[in-house]
Amino acid sequence: MRMPRVVVFESDGRLAGLLRPLAEERGWLLREPRKIETCLRLLPRGGPGVLVIKVGSHLEREFALQERAHRASPSTPVVVVADSDHPWLVGLGWDLGAAMVLAPPLGREALLEIVMALMTDGIRQQRGR
Repeated sequence: MRMPRVVVFESDGRLAGLLRPLAEERGWLLREPRKIETCLRLLPRGGPGVLVIKVGSHLEREFALQERAHRASPSTPVVVVADSDHPWLVGLGWDLGAAMVLAPPLGREALLEIVMALMTDGIRQQRGR
């Protein structure tokens, strides 16, 4: 089985900082690419993984990544974390195939629980092959 991987695409490093202790505790790789092409290359191909995208600062770029990631690695769940609670941000995240979309006031515990559940499910599926 390939090493489970969490890929976080954001501009400020906050979500990666939040997820880092969980990844270290579980033995998952955590990657923080800054470029879309690098992010797409880091998506798991045939192994368990989760892509977390923070949206709000560069919407066109962030949602373009989500759409491309969904096409490039359809088995990799995408979690979209919106900076604000605008209904169209949440709706667009769902429309582009997100496994989960989080917006304020949902907090850090929700993100940790969701990533843990998605990764656990991916690992379980990988072992069942």
